[in-house]
Amino acid sequence: MVTYQNIEDNIISCLADDLPENMIGAAIVSNEDGSQHAAIFIRYNGESQMFHFTGKNVMIEDVLSLDEAYYHKRLDFIDPILLPAFLAQCELVLEKAQPKFGYFYDGALYNANGDFLSPSAFPEYMTCVGFCLNVIKGFLSDQDYFTYTDWDSTTLDESYAINFVEKVKEDYPDINLADFKANLRRIFPIEFLSGAFADDLPVAKSFINNIKLDVQDILERKLVA
Repeated sequence: MVTYQNIEDNIISCLADDLPENMIGAAIVSNEDGSQHAAIFIRYNGESQMFHFTGKNVMIEDVLSLDEAYYHKRLDFIDPILLPAFLAQCELVLEKAQPKFGYFYDGALYNANGDFLSPSAFPEYMTCVGFCLNVIKGFLSDQDYFTYTDWDSTTLDESYAINFVEKVKEDYPDINLADFKANLRRIFPIEFLSGAFADDLPVAKSFINNIKLDVQDILERKLVA
């Protein structure tokens, strides 16, 4: 059982002085407008980087160069000894990835060569969270991080979904819209962070629902501390 104290102890600033030399974490930043952004926090040989999809570009950035205050929860299921391989895969993804923003996820991944693979051969649509899931799943050799089918189109604003599907239809007139619509979903950055507290994979939405309000509360308190 994840306790409030456990959450508080393990949501840590990406600029903290006492971080391990090597680790991977689920990271989040809260913007002034109340929106949030998810990223993968990578610390290797004492240097901290953020790997993420901004909604426009895929980037690996030095944490010290970022203006935003990122926090993270360590991903215990990725052994730090594997960091060289993880970083190598991230570099390949950085070179090859061409994602477009959209509230969509169908269990896709970026494989060891940095190639995007969708089980339904859909285009490279994703959010910042979807990008993180794609990278992590590819590194875990097709093991899902989240039980993503727990999220469905009800997690989207209906008007957004209609407009998004129309745009996809224009860009890809031969796409199977029925199958595409079945994979419309939004997994929020706070849910991505909350999932890092699970002991077993894939992480169910029910687990996240039980702790995400506490995670949000603790994150907000740390941001104003």
